Amino acid sequence: MNEFVIDASVAVKWFIPEKGTEKAHEVLEELIFFYAPNTFLTEIDSVLTKKVRIRDINIKEAFEKRQQFRKLPYKLIDYEQIEEFAFRLSTEFSITLLDATYLATAIDYDAKLYTADPRLSNGLSNTPFANYIKYIGN
Repeated sequence: MNEFVIDASVAVKWFIPEKGTEKAHEVLEELIFFYAPNTFLTEIDSVLTKKVRIRDINIKEAFEKRQQFRKLPYKLIDYEQIEEFAFRLSTEFSITLLDATYLATAIDYDAKLYTADPRLSNGLSNTPFANYIKYIGN
């Protein structure tokens, strides 16, 4: 697996310092590009607006960071392409549908899914798909 899928829990650490930022930057340095389901940008925007609401960043910073995210080297995968598989993964394993979209993308593209979400990592730890997950911690 030489391809990468990056979930929002990792990508947000590239532009907003928090616990686990150093490990996230190590992943970023390895990337030429990465895959993500098309919900990725919505999730990033959601994090940024929450950071504004809790006053971690101001509105100007949020818009600047939003533009930085749009310049990342990603290829977004349409939900329609992975929806049935993601739905099945979410119903069969202990993961959310959004997390399942990342996993379905990783499986479809034979890629390693990098996450800082312990629930996602733990939810797949004893499944046939554990080898697709790379948990970088929080």
